[in-house]
Parts: sequence; C-alpha cells; structure tokens
Amino acid sequence: MKKRSYKQNCSLAFASDLLGERWTLLLFRELLIQPCRFKQLNQWLAGMGTNLLTNRLKELEHDGMIEKLDPESKRSPYQLSKTGIDVEPIILSLIRWGYLHGETQQDYAHFDHWDLLAMKAFFNPTLGNKTACLQFDHPTLNAWVKVSSEGFSHGMGFNESAKITINTNIQTFQQALTSGQYVENTEVKNFIQWFEVPERELQQF
Repeated sequence: MKKRSYKQNCSLAFASDLLGERWTLLLFRELLIQPCRFKQLNQWLAGMGTNLLTNRLKELEHDGMIEKLDPESKRSPYQLSKTGIDVEPIILSLIRWGYLHGETQQDYAHFDHWDLLAMKAFFNPTLGNKTACLQFDHPTLNAWVKVSSEGFSHGMGFNESAKITINTNIQTFQQALTSGQYVENTEVKNFIQWFEVPERELQQF
C-alpha cells in the first residue's frame, strides 16, 4: 500500500505524512507503554484489521519510527526507535487536550493499561518532593508507576520497590482519591502530589 503524502515542503506537512494516518498515533500509544507483539496490537486496536496493521507496521519500520526487539525474529515484539520515542511529547500533549475537550462514551472500548500513559501526561516534575512507587495489582492491570524529581517511569508486572499495592485499576483508584480514601496513607500522598489534573465534569486519568 502506497503511503499518502501532502507533498508539501513544510515541517508540519512532513510530520503529518508520518503521523497523520489513521491508527498511527494509537500504535504509538501502545508502544510508549510497552513493547508489543503483533497479536497484542491486533487485540488492543480492534477495528484496525490485520492487513492494515501489517501495512502500518511496515511503513513505520521503513520510516525508522519503530523496530523489532530482535531483528532476526519474525515474532519479535515491536518497540519505538529513538526517533519514535521523540514523538512522546506530542502524544502526551494530545492526551491532555483530549482530556479537556473530549467526552467519555460508555460504550467505547477501554483497556486499563492505557491509563498509564494518561497518568504520565499529567505528571509535573516540579510539584513533588518525595519519590513514590505504587503497584497496581488487579485482574485488568498488573503494573507499577514510580514518580520522582528524575521523572515518571512505569512498567508492566511487579516492582519490588513499590511500598504500597493498589488492588484496583487506575480509574477506580482516582475515584477512591476523590471520595477521600487513602487520605492517611503517606506513600499515596507522596505519589499524588506529582500530578496536576485539570478539573472537568468527569474526573479520570
């Protein structure tokens, strides 16, 4: 499939050629969270179709935006290249914009690991003063988040340095915060001080 182009000598047009195709930004979302195999991407991007997913991965790999963890293996997970990782600030800005101007639809698909990247979008390294690490241990999300003056980091699975385990997903965790739960927990206090989430009618990461 030949990739479409605006054929304009303009940096915005060039960026749009690379990132503006349908599903491309959502592919970046997944790979900013973790390296992914084709099967995982096909699951989390339901509606994209396997042929389009295959073509889009080939295009991004050709453009140097993604690469395989193991170039010698056809079944290797995909990850972002250094050039691809440089797109992250754009993605985070779009998440913040979408949070303010979008509207949650109850019948739309949602996977809980997406909220890890949403949390990163609202992380502010100037707000906190103590390192904190939370473990989320829930049937739909097994992941950890660490925040400090050095930045925001996350990973799937367990982190032994986490001082508290949250047995919910991230959205339920935030709902618990707004209802006054965890007010006495020092580690949670140290964690949430790093985030600046603008108010809107429906609060969620």
